[in-house]
This record gives sequence, structure tokens and C-alpha cells, in this order.
Amino acid sequence: MSGRVAVVTGSTKGMGLAIARAIGTAGAKVVLSGRNAEAARAAAEELGRTDGITARGLRCDIGDAESVRRFAQEAHEAFGRVDALVLNAAPEAPFGSLLKQTPADVDGVMSGYLNGNLLLIQAALPEMIARKDGSIVLISSAISTRGSKVLGLYGMAKAASDEFVRNLVAEVGPANVNVNSINPSTVRTEFSRVLWETPEAEQRAVAAIPLGRLAEPDEVAGLALLLVSPAGRYINGQSIFVDGGRSAV
Repeated sequence: MSGRVAVVTGSTKGMGLAIARAIGTAGAKVVLSGRNAEAARAAAEELGRTDGITARGLRCDIGDAESVRRFAQEAHEAFGRVDALVLNAAPEAPFGSLLKQTPADVDGVMSGYLNGNLLLIQAALPEMIARKDGSIVLISSAISTRGSKVLGLYGMAKAASDEFVRNLVAEVGPANVNVNSINPSTVRTEFSRVLWETPEAEQRAVAAIPLGRLAEPDEVAGLALLLVSPAGRYINGQSIFVDGGRSAV
């Protein structure tokens, strides 16, 4: 990845930070984002200090169109180009029965998971298409293909992200831009804390996983690195599950 620039959204901690570190360690310059500007700068400084990665941290609220547009411009200006776009940032999805959600909840979650990503993709694609070189990865979820009593709206949004990938491939494949999604099961991050913060909760979460444990952020980061690197460029239009075998049994 030497000489390349990757933008990783939602990357101040957890899975996003692990992805940024993996790509940066492979030689790329990395732009990180977070809703808090200071947290984004601190994460970038940490990568530089601990891993020798050239990184820039910028504010971006993925649910605010103006913030997204400003970030897209600043991210490009940071290193003069964008070769890879990894879209991990997302709003919080409401837990609970889908039947108890309001139309406003549906609008907010679906737009939050799609609109900001669309704006960032639209900003990055013209240069990728002109160079006939680029990679886009959306972080989806294993729940995108099955129902849930408590994460129905989240699953719907992630299913839409997977379809987003397929439609992008149809449009930009001829320009040698590959687009994929990564669909993890539960990863040990703050987002999923409710599923693993007690031994009993964690036991329930892993009961159907053949590997018998949750994923760690680094185990998702390796796939992200593959998909944006030359080694993974012929992987295109795929929703790849990182779920410890849950979808196989």
C-alpha cells in the first residue's frame, strides 16, 4: 500500500481504528474520522506515535450532510488523493422490536446508514474512475441476511448497504474500481458492549458461533486490508462474512 491513501470513517476506536492501523502499517497514508475533532486528531497521533503511520484525523458527522461534504474535501486535501475508501461510520440504531419503531426512526436510520456514505462515494469516485484505480469497502453486518427481534431496523439498513455495493459494482466495475462489503458478526467493541459485558450475555452471543467466541477488531481489519490492496483487487461485489462460521451452520 506504499504511496496510496486510504480514508477510514468512524476510526477513532474499535474496528475502524484497527482497520486504519492495518492499512497504515501496510504503507498507506491514512485519513481518520470521528464525530469529535479532538478524538480524531488523537487517534491519528496515536497511529503515528505507536506505529509510525502517516495519518490525519478530521471531524465528520456521517449523519450531517454538510459535515460529510466538508470532510470529503478536507480528506482529499490532506494527502492530495484518495485511493481507498472504507466506510465504517454509522449512527446508533435503535434497539427493540421493529413494530415499535416510528416512521421517523426508519427515516433516520436508513438515511444515516446510506446518505452520508453516498456523498463520500460520490466525492471520491470521479478521481478513481479517471485513474481506473480505486477500492471502496462498506462495513455491513452479518445480521443483514436474517431477522432479529431487537435489531430489525439495523438489519434492514445493513441489507440496504449490501445492495448499495451490488449497484455500485454495476456502475463502476468497468473503471477498475472494486466495491465490497464486510459483514461481521458481533465484534468486541463499545458498540456491542451490551452483548458481551457480562459472562452470561457473552455466552448467549457466542452460542451459535462454531468458533465459540466473538470476533476481535483486528480480525476484521485484515480483510479490509486485503480488499483495498492489490492482492484483493479482483474481489468485487461481494458481501464477505466474518462470523466465526455462524452463517455456515
